Amino acid sequence: MPITFDTLEELKAFYRAFSLDEVVTPRRQSGLDVAAEPEQAEPKKRGRKPGSTLSKAAVVKLPLKRGPKPKPASAKKAVESKPKRDKSNTLTAKIQNAIRGFISADNSFTANDIYAILAKKDNTINKQSVITSVLKQMNSTFSEITVTERPGNGPRPVKLYNA
Repeated sequence: MPITFDTLEELKAFYRAFSLDEVVTPRRQSGLDVAAEPEQAEPKKRGRKPGSTLSKAAVVKLPLKRGPKPKPASAKKAVESKPKRDKSNTLTAKIQNAIRGFISADNSFTANDIYAILAKKDNTINKQSVITSVLKQMNSTFSEITVTERPGNGPRPVKLYNA
């Protein structure tokens, strides 16, 4: 005797119950979910199942050393388009100009002489900052200038440049 179904849902439930459907999940094999819609199949889960291990053949070894990461071109453009700030009015630039004035006139000078020139133009300049900066400039930018020492009023000798 042939089996007849009154509705399409009954036919689908029959297929699910007897594992006649092409896509079968373990829950549906047990016959617990006979009345559910077959169109609402569960999406595949990502990742590996708990307890499973990777086979050694499936493991891909990465190279030991990697090269530098490529830098985005937009970062270079942003840096290039940024205008450079004006450094002509900084304390360092003023000190270098005063030193160049003494060197071009072939005069000897001390850090106090540089401070005296700058203090005439701007009396808010800090003396200690100027003296420290002069010493640094003479050791780096103007390192080719000759240096001599003469006794000063304090415990340290005074450095005389371009003597």
